[in-house]
Amino acid sequence: MNNEITRHPVVNPILRKYIKFFWTLTIDYIDLNVSLIPQQNINIRFNLSETQHYFKRNNLQKRLDEVYFMGLHNHHPSTKLLVNGKVDVLGICFQPDGVYPFFKTPLSEFSNHILGVTDIGLSNFLEINQRLKEASNTTTRLDLLEEELLKSLRESSKTAENFHQIFLTASNGKPINLNEFCRSNNLSLRQLERLYLKYIGLPASTYNTLRRFHGSMNQVLQTEQSKLSDVAYDYDYFDQTHFIREFKRFTGTSPKSFLKTKDSILHIGELV
Repeated sequence: MNNEITRHPVVNPILRKYIKFFWTLTIDYIDLNVSLIPQQNINIRFNLSETQHYFKRNNLQKRLDEVYFMGLHNHHPSTKLLVNGKVDVLGICFQPDGVYPFFKTPLSEFSNHILGVTDIGLSNFLEINQRLKEASNTTTRLDLLEEELLKSLRESSKTAENFHQIFLTASNGKPINLNEFCRSNNLSLRQLERLYLKYIGLPASTYNTLRRFHGSMNQVLQTEQSKLSDVAYDYDYFDQTHFIREFKRFTGTSPKSFLKTKDSILHIGELV
């Protein structure tokens, strides 16, 4: 039984600007009850099995659409993903600023929410899901999905293209000092925050914090014996206490507990 997420490259060069990769996860049977961790990329999930997916928050359980996604979160959502049965999922991992041209809605409207595509008026994605179910293999499914995504893609506006260049500069390397970045790029902090809210879904300062968390979390996951003080130093936290506090903000627990309990979808496969 394969419990690993498999990544698939984006073939169409136009789509590569917006989509980081496609991914698949197939498991014959699983009783899944795991925490959701805030991601730095929006992932749309197509449920291709007959097994229903649910999320549970504050003791309330809700069935998810066959096609759903999690908006960017600025804290741990205290939400569990529940799946009991066969898993057959095809996902789209978007570039951080790649979703807007398809959804055509400011991404801030989806922040801190888990939504089905019917919640945002994209019922055509359910039709695509049915066609994906009927496809004979993964290659055929990916070809079909790329074809449909190209139909949905709106011509990029000049503003979107300008933001893309700003985002690439701001995301090159470790998280930046936003005030210095704005001064060097002739932007006000307010302008930058508005652009991030529209195209990313979180303020620039919050996304900067989230991106740093993901870098530090990857180091913890990949090298479980890492000294927390070394991780804190590598990612420019003030100290180990600051790092642990921020880790708890996004996972709801300490780094050591996170590794010990393995209570997260990230322990099945990383989506960053």
